[in-house]
Amino acid sequence: MKKFLLLAGVACLFAANAEAGVNINQYVSGKVSYDWNRNKIKNVVNGVSHRARLRDENYASHIAYGAQAGFIRGELELNNTMPMREKSSNGETSLKTKVYKYSVMANAYFDFLNCTSWTPYVGLGMGTSWLKAKTFAYNNGAKSKSFDKSVYNFAWQVMAGLTYKINSHWTVDAGYRYADLGRIRKHDVFGADSQTVKLKVRDHSALLGVRYTF
Repeated sequence: MKKFLLLAGVACLFAANAEAGVNINQYVSGKVSYDWNRNKIKNVVNGVSHRARLRDENYASHIAYGAQAGFIRGELELNNTMPMREKSSNGETSLKTKVYKYSVMANAYFDFLNCTSWTPYVGLGMGTSWLKAKTFAYNNGAKSKSFDKSVYNFAWQVMAGLTYKINSHWTVDAGYRYADLGRIRKHDVFGADSQTVKLKVRDHSALLGVRYTF
């Protein structure tokens, strides 16, 4: 296997050197993902602490515009994830939380053995996320005043996957993504009640998509 990869890599290098220059190809891509949210949330209501993990699983969409030169790709990506939901209770108090997540990332990829139809890749992205959390508190079944907060955070992600080139224009992409979208923290006082919410947002995603090269 190692000898095969070495020979394939040498063949790709010879193929690249045989070209008159490096072509820059622009592309657009669209992906859908199934996300595993393993996020930590802490709610403190009137001094009573609620700790939980958001294990909600949902879908997300990803669209990107980029360019490729040889083994390197760079792109700007927009990510939109369905809201996360979490419920917890502690005695007479119960909480319901909904979290919205969006992000914009600048990604860089390195494609291995891209002279073949099958191309493995790794990537790194950095950008900004917009998070919004809404929490509702219930005391003995009575709904107290809700609050919400939205924040912008520094965000980053790492990716790895495999593509298959159908023809000169169309490529199928399957991969994995880990994203750190930052955190939300807010303290509210309303009447005789007080509430503090702390939430860290991390995503594990399995992605499937297509890429069209101009």
